[in-house]
Amino acid sequence: LSPQFREKLQDVLPSLPSQDDYFLLKWLRARGFDLPKAEAMLRKVRGAPPFWDVLGLGVQCLEPPVLPQVIRKYMSGGLCGYDREGSPVWYEIIGPLDAKGLLFSASKQDLLKNKFRDCEVLRHECEQQSCKLGKKVEMVMMIYDCEGLGLKHLWKPAVEAYGELLSMFEENFPESLKRLFIVKAPKIFPVAYNLVKHFLSEDTRKKVVVLGSNWKEVLQKYIDPEQIPVEYGGTMTDPDGDPKCSSKINYGGDVPQSYYVRDQLAQQYEHSVVVNRGSSHQVEYEILFP
Repeated sequence: LSPQFREKLQDVLPSLPSQDDYFLLKWLRARGFDLPKAEAMLRKVRGAPPFWDVLGLGVQCLEPPVLPQVIRKYMSGGLCGYDREGSPVWYEIIGPLDAKGLLFSASKQDLLKNKFRDCEVLRHECEQQSCKLGKKVEMVMMIYDCEGLGLKHLWKPAVEAYGELLSMFEENFPESLKRLFIVKAPKIFPVAYNLVKHFLSEDTRKKVVVLGSNWKEVLQKYIDPEQIPVEYGGTMTDPDGDPKCSSKINYGGDVPQSYYVRDQLAQQYEHSVVVNRGSSHQVEYEILFP
């Protein structure tokens, strides 16, 4: 690590979750070892930490967020197992996720806080694995289960919110993703991916791998079957025999309207036009899928 980079960060080092070379190198790698850009990136997100260290993992900061019950109950995903190198494995369950219900029931800020908390859980898990295994573990593996991905997930406010979540991850946790496997992707997946991929860095895009029908076999090349839920081709179950390991992975579901605090969201559109009575206006659009 360049001593010059560490020297320039002396004023913010005490507020960082880690001050070792491994942590600082992530920011340098994320900006191609351009020192001014790496410093600017780190200062941007650390200068005004909105939810920094939300778990209270040793850094003095803001109080941990109290998240709405609806997020805790219906925001899908979870940490379950480790890959063959000891890296944590995180599952995202897309199909049952009720994005509209969540956005009608909680603020976008609360959703960001929740995802930031998830990222902090993973960072802390990497630290624990490093101590346990006696080697540096600093990246996580992600598995996106896209079964059930459909038009409801392409709702404009949902895509925008997900884009902000991805941007938050890129800006606050650079060089933290080892590999991202997409499993059970439907035909609409390329359309959905095109809507959000511009939020990802080129390096992150290279780590996204869409698996085919042999996805269970591929996962087992990277993760021991004992560390994979039965639901995903492994042998792991919850203590009660649940093959989905629901104690570790939240599978989401439709949000009851009793949680709703709003019934619509303001949407910003790229183009708008006023059509007077008796007039007409022709609009041409490219249809991306039938």
